[in-house]
Amino acid sequence: MKKSNGAYHLIKIIMRISLLACVISVLFLNMVQATVAKGQSGLDKSIHLDLSNVSFADLLKEIEKKTGLSFVYTNYEVINSRISVNNKSVTARSIIAPVLKKNNLFIIEDGATVVFKKGRFVADAKPGSIVGYVKDHTSNQTLPYATVVVKGTSRKFITDANGYFVINAVKAGTVILQVSYIGYTAAEFSVTVEEDKTNQQELKLESQNTDMAGITISGIRRGEAIALSNMRNADNIKYVLSQEQIERFPDATVGEAMQRVPGIAMDYSYGLPRNIVIRGLDQSMGSVTLNGNRLPSTQTNSRDIDLNGILSSTVEAIEVNKTLTPSMDADGTSGSVNIISKTPKPGKQNLQVNGSFGNNFLLGKQNFEGSFNFDNRKDKWAYLVGVNYSNTFRGEDRVQKDYGTYKINGVERNMLSNLELEGSDLHRENLGLQAELSYFPTEKSQVYLRSSYNKFYELQTRGTKSYNIGSYTDAGNATGISIGSAGSPRDYHRDLLSFSLGGKTNVNNWIANADVTFASGLYDQPIYYDGYFTNSGLSAGIDMTDPRAPQFNFVGANVDNPANYSTSSYVNRHQIAHDKDVQGSLNIERTFNFTEKNKFTVKFGGRYKYKEDDHTRDYYQYTLKTGKVTMDNFLSNYSRKDYFNGKYDLSGAIANGYLMEEYYQKNLSLFQSDETYIRQNTDPDTYYGNETLGAAYAEGKLTLNKLDIITGLRYENTGFTYNGNIVSFDDKGAYVSTNRVAVNSGFDGFFPSLNLKYAIDQRTNVRAAATRSLSRPGYYDLVPWQEVETRRKRMKIGNPDLDQSTSTNLDFLFEHYLKSLGLISGGIFYKNIDNYIYQSIYAQQGGAFDKYQVTQTVNGANAHVYGYEIAWQQQLTFLPGFLNGFGIYGNFTQIQSKFTVPGLESERTVRLPSMRPKVGNASLSYEKYGFSGRISVNFYDTFISELAETQADDLMEKGRVQLDFSASQKINKRVTVFLGISNLNNAQTILDYGDGRPNDHKYFSTWANAGFKYNPF
Repeated sequence: MKKSNGAYHLIKIIMRISLLACVISVLFLNMVQATVAKGQSGLDKSIHLDLSNVSFADLLKEIEKKTGLSFVYTNYEVINSRISVNNKSVTARSIIAPVLKKNNLFIIEDGATVVFKKGRFVADAKPGSIVGYVKDHTSNQTLPYATVVVKGTSRKFITDANGYFVINAVKAGTVILQVSYIGYTAAEFSVTVEEDKTNQQELKLESQNTDMAGITISGIRRGEAIALSNMRNADNIKYVLSQEQIERFPDATVGEAMQRVPGIAMDYSYGLPRNIVIRGLDQSMGSVTLNGNRLPSTQTNSRDIDLNGILSSTVEAIEVNKTLTPSMDADGTSGSVNIISKTPKPGKQNLQVNGSFGNNFLLGKQNFEGSFNFDNRKDKWAYLVGVNYSNTFRGEDRVQKDYGTYKINGVERNMLSNLELEGSDLHRENLGLQAELSYFPTEKSQVYLRSSYNKFYELQTRGTKSYNIGSYTDAGNATGISIGSAGSPRDYHRDLLSFSLGGKTNVNNWIANADVTFASGLYDQPIYYDGYFTNSGLSAGIDMTDPRAPQFNFVGANVDNPANYSTSSYVNRHQIAHDKDVQGSLNIERTFNFTEKNKFTVKFGGRYKYKEDDHTRDYYQYTLKTGKVTMDNFLSNYSRKDYFNGKYDLSGAIANGYLMEEYYQKNLSLFQSDETYIRQNTDPDTYYGNETLGAAYAEGKLTLNKLDIITGLRYENTGFTYNGNIVSFDDKGAYVSTNRVAVNSGFDGFFPSLNLKYAIDQRTNVRAAATRSLSRPGYYDLVPWQEVETRRKRMKIGNPDLDQSTSTNLDFLFEHYLKSLGLISGGIFYKNIDNYIYQSIYAQQGGAFDKYQVTQTVNGANAHVYGYEIAWQQQLTFLPGFLNGFGIYGNFTQIQSKFTVPGLESERTVRLPSMRPKVGNASLSYEKYGFSGRISVNFYDTFISELAETQADDLMEKGRVQLDFSASQKINKRVTVFLGISNLNNAQTILDYGDGRPNDHKYFSTWANAGFKYNPF
């Protein structure tokens, strides 16, 4: 049963506001429709007339009695012939239509009044349609998300991602279309609409900046105009990065690009951003989608996506939705990231070829990246193919410290207990393949088949030395030191595969789209060979002058002699997780135009998804039946003479894991399996199961002049079945048994939302939102697994009784779009999260495991997140001469949070883990005469990385500032060269304990690349 707190009252407020808005919208719709029906539909009302040889005037009087209409005419329109009518259940329109046609009359309907006019008969005239593109007058490129208004009406249309628009039900005759776009001069276009025909148009706008030498709306500026237009016209609060904007930074992956977005921080892996943190909440509390469909996981046990696995060259744009509408998945408490894939551009063929070479300065190894993307659209067919490849090296020097309690001169002191040096050489290969085939049966419809494949392969070569301290003789000397040495090669495959078949159409003001998608996420680690050798019984002096890099001065021992290192065991493992989805969605939309400034749009639809997820962890330890082997025959050539910026020499006496695997395979008879080790590290982590998701929604958008009210309700139901293992050990720690357990459960909920947008003027919006969202538990958290260690009286267990976490979200935002391609915005937000999901450590009370220490993921904590964010981006085109090429880009977010955590010792209130209290970006750019250059800073403040039982043992990641540089120069219309340098200032990742003791320190150095872009068309 869900726990109730203050969020419950906010939920009721949101639901009541949403319900009130819906009721007002429906009443308004009914009133207007009733008024319209009285006039416009009166002629279409079925009536019965039985008249013989009457005048035209008498006929009209009878129709007025039956319908309530009022006919207006003069002597000029009077018909002298007599009329007879004997019809049952026919419309008044069908009665008078033959008379009008015969006498060359037509009618004008105005509310309940029908005016007769002499002239061409148009009583049965059908309206026409206008379809087409909004384009740049100079480059002929389309302008996505442009605003098109039918002058004199409330009919406003936004072009799609390809700059395409459809206007149905337009009266025959001449209409004026008003078109506007950020960075362009608004214009009006006169269009002649023929009855019952589709009229095709190309509406071309002039750039506002064409009068400034060297500056045009192209390349990066065009991308910025697209992104800003998308944001300005959106129904919700969102931030958009276009392809061109992504390319202005030295960002090779989607993860790197995401760190530039306001309110976004990233979790880093080997110096590169991997998982997204939106407004202080980690990726597990949000979602990552591709073209609106949630992507399956490429991690183990969780729903997360490794964003290192998607090359930025494969995407058209990235949308970060910070508030939700009913038509969007409710799984987005932190936010929703939607990756938009490349699509064929209308009107011409496009080819882009990129290539670059670079260097990683920590390893001294070279990088290579290349891409080929081609698309074409002609008449009814369009297609796209893309191949993107990256072959790079990354490195990390890591120094990790642990502490323990030692007695020195009879006094217990907390001293260094272990120092580990771990050097990692990473060879990464990314492959991104894309294809799309589209067919356009009419000007208003499309059928498409899209596919994408992203493969991320990483081979890690590691050299590790760890120094474990037995005891201290005094504060500067230790004995019983054991040095552990390992060379542990391991690899990772993270694959994303997606196929989508769908279509959309626009008929008589009805818009419908449907999509069926199959997606697969794979995490596979087939190589993990760990030969761990030890050299024991050593003594050393310990120098803690630099507590982040302690030095060991060994006495009378050659610690680099491999003959002094031995082992009696060998570990290898294979870990694989597979996440597969089949999902279908349907959305239907209809717009009703009331008056010149008011309209109502209703939208409804749903989604169904079936998911299968499985995870297998085969973790094996093999022990020699007799004796040991020394490192002499298993020595690797791993060497880092200048390790950790020269503080250490990580060379000599490091094992080769490949040689250990080879030796094991050739000498199987010499080894025996350690059953306890294998079962403890394999069975609890192995599971399989499936989930189903059913969702339905209804959404209304009421436009009252400058105010848009977007409200509605979404319902989602998640069911799941998981199979896991209960693993038990005896009081000596030996393996006893594994029993398979299955569970079948689920959760559901209603998620109302209300988004308000008030347009102060064409470039200024005030937004407010009250929404309800959810966050689902990770897969592994729901599995009924259990690991019981009787000897230690502790256990770790899954929790199939977990409920989804729900959140009430309040947002307010002011945004002003500048004429010179820019944005100034500021806003505040608040989230009240109920049933927050976190890992708890508690003491079991009663039962078979009384007083056991239990580690389990649970619900229960209530979390509050609140803060503000500001952003400013502007091209300073108002400056004179050379200076008008400068631009500024900056954003800053400050966040606070709190939740109460029960613990073994006491309850305490803390900030949420992973929440950066301050995060931001700042950059200065220059773009003119084909040159584009930018120096950028990304930063975040110190935060809690991992919670412990006490504040002193919490892991705190120190604040980090990274400096990047990128530049490009257009050689001619077809060729551009570029340069990118990342981490110019050698930013590092540092973790300390809550009391200030150094824990983990990671050093990455700098990497750079230079290359070209070629576009022949």
